[in-house]
Amino acid sequence: MLQFISLLPLYAATAVITHLVVSFGQTLLHYKLGHHPRGRKLFSNHINFHHAHYAKDHLVSKVYLNDEGNNTPFFLVPVLVMGVSLFFVLPVDLFLVHAVACAASFYAHVFFDKEYHVEGSRLQRFAWFRRKQALHFVHHQHAKSNFAVIHFFWDRILGTYRSDAA
Repeated sequence: MLQFISLLPLYAATAVITHLVVSFGQTLLHYKLGHHPRGRKLFSNHINFHHAHYAKDHLVSKVYLNDEGNNTPFFLVPVLVMGVSLFFVLPVDLFLVHAVACAASFYAHVFFDKEYHVEGSRLQRFAWFRRKQALHFVHHQHAKSNFAVIHFFWDRILGTYRSDAA
């Protein structure tokens, strides 16, 4: 038990780094493929379904509308590639922390995107959520900005951040 406690900082660092890598990867895929024809099916799904359902004047709906153009598998592929490759590098305990963090980060991305677009989300009561939602809606009004879903500092780094719809 003492050994486990002494490894907690390492486990926490592994989880945080994994989440940040996954978050940046999702933002980068969205930026480079989701809004560019070179993304082919990812681009087509994203533009023709997600951005068509949630256009400038209709950003929320009673239920999340994106089942036909679901891009989850496209974002899942790099997560799986990273996960499998680290299986051969990391000790088992760190790999398990990494795998759980990958899954949690991936789930958070999907969860937040859905919550941003559903009327009356239970997260609306939180100011931090409303701010992230507003930044995400800027993306739907200005498609060349705010590609992140969770951490908009990635957009600052990529030079795609926009604070408002004006």
